[in-house]
Amino acid sequence: GGAGSGCMAVSSLELAIGARTAKGRDDFRKYLASVIDVPGPEVERLAEMARKYKVFLVMGVIEREGYTLYCSVLFFDSHGQFLGKHRKLMPTALERCIWGFGDGSTIPVFDTPIGKIGAAICWENRMPSLRTAMYAKGIEIYCAPTADARETWLASMTHIALEGGCFVLSANQFCRRKDYPPPPEYTFSGSEESLTPDSVVCAGGSSIISPLGIVLAGPNYEGEALISADLDLGDLARAKFDFDVVGHYSRPEVFSLNIRGHPRKAVSFTSKVTKDETVKI
Repeated sequence: GGAGSGCMAVSSLELAIGARTAKGRDDFRKYLASVIDVPGPEVERLAEMARKYKVFLVMGVIEREGYTLYCSVLFFDSHGQFLGKHRKLMPTALERCIWGFGDGSTIPVFDTPIGKIGAAICWENRMPSLRTAMYAKGIEIYCAPTADARETWLASMTHIALEGGCFVLSANQFCRRKDYPPPPEYTFSGSEESLTPDSVVCAGGSSIISPLGIVLAGPNYEGEALISADLDLGDLARAKFDFDVVGHYSRPEVFSLNIRGHPRKAVSFTSKVTKDETVKI
């Protein structure tokens, strides 16, 4: 199972280049108060749900670290264990003024009994280097939570399935204007005047695609829906026979990719222990 990303395609917090508003700052304050800590009580509740229903759960959230927010994906196994997280590397458009940037330390691929699972969020799925990093880690079940409901999204997901020789599970939310607080508490920038309570503001389009590029389920644009498919893991080998992007099709003598996988911290502290030994805290 999985949830759509927290991609904030409909709210700008009244942000303009070189300017902020009092309302926008207060909207951010309220937004900050509504996000979660990882780890934290919400993570524990999600873990308990995964354990109760015996499912592997991939969930989009907004998390905080101090006063910086991150669009993230959390991973849980069917025993209710929190496996880890992926932070969106490159927030899209105006998101960059609201969310922080993930680093190379949160691009995990988890080896589980049902396959090797990882995720990329919304438009970062279009970043070839990020995809290549996950292919190199052997990803088999590629989760793609998104806020992009356009028909072109399916083309991207199909390409990734073929390119990576992996199953792609893309989850997007279906929602109407009435699912959000009414104006002026919440407004859809640039389109609020034309919306009715039943207007569709995100049309969904979740899909499941095989490593051979076959659409196994979805996309559904008609309303809320639960989609499912049986995954034949033999298709992984069948697809790699045609094209192994980090194997027999990689040409490492021509191309190479260097990934810095350590956390990027703004401040680090060192303390002198002995004359020749330094310990980082």
